[in-house]
Amino acid sequence: MINPDVALTIESFTPDEEHAFRIDAPMAVRGILRDIARHGERVALYYGAHEGGVIVTVILDLETDGFWLDATGDTEVNQRIEASSEKFFVSAHLQAKIQFPVKQLELQRREDSNQFYLPYPEYLTRLQRRDFFRLYLPPGLLKCQVEAKVGQEPLRFTVRDISEGGVALYSERVENASLKPGDQVQDCRLTLEDGSEIVFDIQVRHSALTRMPSGEELTVIGCRFITLSSRMAMQLQRYITRRQREQLP
Repeated sequence: MINPDVALTIESFTPDEEHAFRIDAPMAVRGILRDIARHGERVALYYGAHEGGVIVTVILDLETDGFWLDATGDTEVNQRIEASSEKFFVSAHLQAKIQFPVKQLELQRREDSNQFYLPYPEYLTRLQRRDFFRLYLPPGLLKCQVEAKVGQEPLRFTVRDISEGGVALYSERVENASLKPGDQVQDCRLTLEDGSEIVFDIQVRHSALTRMPSGEELTVIGCRFITLSSRMAMQLQRYITRRQREQLP
């Protein structure tokens, strides 16, 4: 199913985003490209930085060492793409933007059509912006532990919602609300239902007092991930995807 929600434009990343959303595990990279092919997602192939060229295509097939993209019916355009020194692949995966620079590309005749062959990239960037899917969780389902100063007990929060860009926390104790916008906290631990943990660093973006339906007042602390390893990012993505599917009617 083609995803209309992710604009196929080249994204400019901040250094934090580049680090947090870079995926370089070979199996993870191939798995994402396999999903893009299986769901028929559109692929924007940008070429020629000065010419500003782009075609919209699809992944036709995957092999052991690379994959095939459908080329255009225009031989000159195909040759310009092949000769271009600067190319980018942009697509979508589960409402997140996928992109990577294309280092190698060959134009070949295959199955009576022109196709581009690309080796699997060494890495790709998977970015899920705030305006994409955020997973809202039942109260109390997930807990997040934030390391406090040395010698003090860790702060503990309930997760209100989470995405691949950050997390919103309910404070469980009054002293937890001491986290202020701009604060950066390392080695936060989110414990999933199966007991596994996702470890990350956060920056507090905002804090606000909110009244619950029960009348209880809690502080909601909005945070963004500033460090999230590729392994942790994939674990979080799998969790969000599973919970999202469970919520479908």
